[in-house]
Parts: sequence; structure tokens; C-alpha cells
Amino acid sequence: MTTLGHRHHQGGLVRARGTLAGVADNAYLRLLSLLVILAAGAALLVLAIGFALDVVVPLVFGNELRALAVLLPH
Repeated sequence: MTTLGHRHHQGGLVRARGTLAGVADNAYLRLLSLLVILAAGAALLVLAIGFALDVVVPLVFGNELRALAVLLPH
């Protein structure tokens, strides 16, 4: 993180503090945010794969699926 160019009354630099700066300083919060981002990415990947299979399988195996529907009525 960068520091601001302002001087503290004792001569030290004042750090820019905020939510992201607080998360960046705490290793546990960094780990938690990484795990949340990875879980969200995995969930989106599962949804994308499911949607792709839902679209592609009927296009590729449409005749076979109709034949199975005739052979195996509900």
C-alpha cells in the first residue's frame, strides 16, 4: 500500500486507511477474501458448464434423445 505525503504531528507519515487497506493488512481477511472469490468463480464455472451442456447436448444428440423418449415413455 502507498502512503500519503502528509506528515503526522510527530513527523511520521500517515497511512491511507480504508476497507481495502484494512483487509490488506490482515492475513486472515486476505485468505477469506481469496476463498470467497475462488468459490464464486467455481460456482460460475459450474453454471456455465451446465448451461453449455444444456445447449450443446440436444444439438448434437437430438435424434438419439428423441428415439430414447419414444422407447422409454414416462
